[in-house]
Amino acid sequence: MGLFDNFKKKRAIKGYIEKLPNVLVNDYGRQEYYTQLQVRRSIERAGLNSQHQHYALAMYANRPEFVVYQSEIHENFSYEELREEIGGVYFSGSTEFNCSSVITASASFGGDASSIDCSGGGGDGGSN
Repeated sequence: MGLFDNFKKKRAIKGYIEKLPNVLVNDYGRQEYYTQLQVRRSIERAGLNSQHQHYALAMYANRPEFVVYQSEIHENFSYEELREEIGGVYFSGSTEFNCSSVITASASFGGDASSIDCSGGGGDGGSN
Protein backbone atom coordinates (compact mmCIF):
# COMPACT_ATOMS: atom_id res chain seq x y z
CA MET A 1 0.00 0.00 0.00
CA GLY A 2 1.42 3.34 -1.04
CA LEU A 3 1.76 6.38 1.16
CA PHE A 4 -1.27 8.08 -0.40
CA ASP A 5 -3.38 4.93 -0.08
CA ASN A 6 -2.40 4.63 3.57
CA PHE A 7 -3.39 8.27 4.13
CA LYS A 8 -6.79 7.67 2.50
CA LYS A 9 -7.36 4.56 4.64
CA LYS A 10 -6.52 6.41 7.88
CA ARG A 11 -8.76 9.30 6.86
CA ALA A 12 -11.63 6.88 6.13
CA ILE A 13 -11.22 5.17 9.52
CA LYS A 14 -11.17 8.55 11.26
CA GLY A 15 -14.44 9.41 9.49
CA TYR A 16 -15.96 6.13 10.65
CA ILE A 17 -15.05 7.02 14.21
CA GLU A 18 -15.91 10.71 14.01
CA LYS A 19 -19.16 10.74 12.02
CA LEU A 20 -20.62 7.25 11.81
CA PRO A 21 -21.84 6.83 15.43
CA ASN A 22 -24.34 9.68 15.05
CA VAL A 23 -25.63 8.39 11.72
CA LEU A 24 -26.04 4.83 13.00
CA VAL A 25 -27.91 5.93 16.12
CA ASN A 26 -30.09 8.37 14.17
CA ASP A 27 -30.88 5.71 11.58
CA TYR A 28 -31.27 2.61 13.77
CA GLY A 29 -31.30 3.61 17.41
CA ARG A 30 -28.73 2.68 20.04
CA GLN A 31 -27.38 -0.82 19.69
CA GLU A 32 -24.37 -2.73 20.86
CA TYR A 33 -23.80 -3.94 17.28
CA TYR A 34 -25.27 -3.09 13.91
CA THR A 35 -25.85 -5.33 10.91
CA GLN A 36 -23.45 -5.14 8.03
CA LEU A 37 -26.20 -3.66 5.87
CA GLN A 38 -26.98 -0.94 8.44
CA VAL A 39 -23.30 0.03 8.63
CA ARG A 40 -22.91 0.08 4.85
CA ARG A 41 -26.05 2.16 4.33
CA SER A 42 -25.03 4.62 7.04
CA ILE A 43 -21.60 5.04 5.46
CA GLU A 44 -23.33 5.92 2.22
CA ARG A 45 -25.80 8.33 3.87
CA ALA A 46 -22.96 10.04 5.75
CA GLY A 47 -21.04 10.52 2.50
CA LEU A 48 -18.04 8.63 3.87
CA ASN A 49 -15.48 6.73 1.81
CA SER A 50 -16.77 3.20 1.32
CA GLN A 51 -13.50 1.84 -0.07
CA HIS A 52 -12.39 0.89 3.45
CA GLN A 53 -15.81 0.02 4.87
CA HIS A 54 -14.44 -3.30 6.16
CA TYR A 55 -12.84 -1.25 8.97
CA ALA A 56 -16.19 0.28 9.90
CA LEU A 57 -17.74 -3.16 9.90
CA ALA A 58 -14.99 -4.43 12.20
CA MET A 59 -15.87 -1.55 14.57
CA TYR A 60 -19.66 -1.61 14.52
CA ALA A 61 -20.76 -5.11 13.46
CA ASN A 62 -20.23 -8.35 15.32
CA ARG A 63 -18.15 -11.14 13.82
CA PRO A 64 -21.10 -13.09 12.31
CA GLU A 65 -22.30 -9.95 10.49
CA PHE A 66 -18.77 -9.33 9.27
CA VAL A 67 -18.72 -12.86 7.82
CA VAL A 68 -21.98 -12.10 5.96
CA TYR A 69 -20.30 -9.04 4.46
CA GLN A 70 -17.26 -11.07 3.42
CA SER A 71 -19.40 -13.66 1.66
CA GLU A 72 -21.22 -10.92 -0.26
CA ILE A 73 -18.08 -9.18 -1.51
CA HIS A 74 -15.97 -12.33 -1.88
CA GLU A 75 -13.06 -10.90 0.12
CA ASN A 76 -11.19 -12.49 2.97
CA PHE A 77 -10.47 -9.76 5.51
CA SER A 78 -9.67 -10.90 9.02
CA TYR A 79 -12.10 -9.43 11.57
CA GLU A 80 -9.55 -9.95 14.34
CA GLU A 81 -6.66 -8.40 12.39
CA LEU A 82 -8.74 -5.36 11.46
CA ARG A 83 -9.73 -4.88 15.11
CA GLU A 84 -6.07 -5.22 16.11
CA GLU A 85 -5.06 -2.58 13.59
CA ILE A 86 -7.83 -0.19 14.66
CA GLY A 87 -7.16 -0.85 18.34
CA GLY A 88 -3.45 -0.27 17.90
CA VAL A 89 -3.96 3.17 16.37
CA TYR A 90 -7.08 4.48 18.12
CA PHE A 91 -7.66 2.49 21.32
CA SER A 92 -4.25 2.15 22.99
CA GLY A 93 -3.78 -1.35 21.59
CA SER A 94 -7.05 -2.74 22.89
CA THR A 95 -9.20 -4.91 20.64
CA GLU A 96 -12.01 -4.80 23.19
CA PHE A 97 -13.35 -1.44 22.02
CA ASN A 98 -17.09 -1.03 21.63
CA CYS A 99 -19.60 1.67 20.77
CA SER A 100 -18.76 3.64 23.93
CA SER A 101 -15.03 3.49 23.16
CA VAL A 102 -15.66 4.71 19.63
CA ILE A 103 -17.68 7.65 20.96
CA THR A 104 -14.84 8.62 23.30
CA ALA A 105 -12.44 8.50 20.35
CA SER A 106 -14.94 10.47 18.28
CA ALA A 107 -14.93 13.29 20.81
CA SER A 108 -11.12 13.44 20.68
CA PHE A 109 -11.38 14.05 16.91
CA GLY A 110 -13.97 16.76 17.36
CA GLY A 111 -16.93 14.52 16.52
CA ASP A 112 -20.33 15.27 17.98
CA ALA A 113 -21.25 11.89 19.42
CA SER A 114 -20.83 12.66 23.11
CA SER A 115 -24.55 12.51 23.81
CA ILE A 116 -24.96 9.00 22.39
CA ASP A 117 -25.56 6.22 24.88
CA CYS A 118 -24.66 2.78 23.50
CA SER A 119 -26.24 0.83 26.30
CA GLY A 120 -29.02 -0.42 24.06
CA GLY A 121 -32.63 0.51 23.66
CA GLY A 122 -34.01 2.84 21.05
CA GLY A 123 -34.61 1.78 17.45
CA ASP A 124 -35.75 -1.60 16.31
CA GLY A 125 -32.43 -2.61 14.78
CA GLY A 126 -34.16 -3.85 11.68
CA SER A 127 -32.67 -3.52 8.22
CA ASN A 128 -33.97 -0.84 5.91
